[in-house]
Amino acid sequence: METMWAEVVADGQPPLPNSEVVSKVLSQNSSNTTFFKNTGIATPSSKSKSAGEEALHEELATEKQGSAVPHQELEELKKKSEVADEALKESNLILSQILSLSTPGISSQP
Repeated sequence: METMWAEVVADGQPPLPNSEVVSKVLSQNSSNTTFFKNTGIATPSSKSKSAGEEALHEELATEKQGSAVPHQELEELKKKSEVADEALKESNLILSQILSLSTPGISSQP
């Protein structure tokens, strides 16, 4: 337990209540939570989310869904840009061939 106490004090945080220290130590050493239920100590896994926490999780999920749409649009625009670049290269090649045929005396080869 001294290790946890040293970590908490070293971080500059106020010391944890004894029940929290006991909860952390016992939860690391045992998967049995009957003791916690009997004593009324909430374990990290048994704590329910507060309304504010739940709202933040919902907001985060909404933002993740919203960010997926612009990402898909960006990928589509990249594909369209690649197609347009290929078409432009072909057009430039055709144009240079036409110019080399229509201008006598100028060779397209160096």
